[in-house]
Amino acid sequence: MRKLLVTILFLPFSLMAEPNIIDGKLLYGESCAKCHGTEYYQGLGMSEPNDVVELTHWVDTCSQHFNLDWNDQDIEDTTYYLNREFFELGQ
Repeated sequence: MRKLLVTILFLPFSLMAEPNIIDGKLLYGESCAKCHGTEYYQGLGMSEPNDVVELTHWVDTCSQHFNLDWNDQDIEDTTYYLNREFFELGQ
């Protein structure tokens, strides 16, 4: 019984796909690039993030502020794209 409960609790995490840089680029281009640019990232007065956790928080906050209706995968994909393309903060 306990093994079944643990399996059920962690099932959603195991179903989450790896970050997809192509989807992240598309999402960024459709929703973020209007303000932040495409050739280089315009922080709009904010300092650069210190780590991926902070960058993820930024993406999540923007998605909520602009009512983008993004799911966790969209946020992860966009964060992955931003990190690879502009910030290189590591994992």
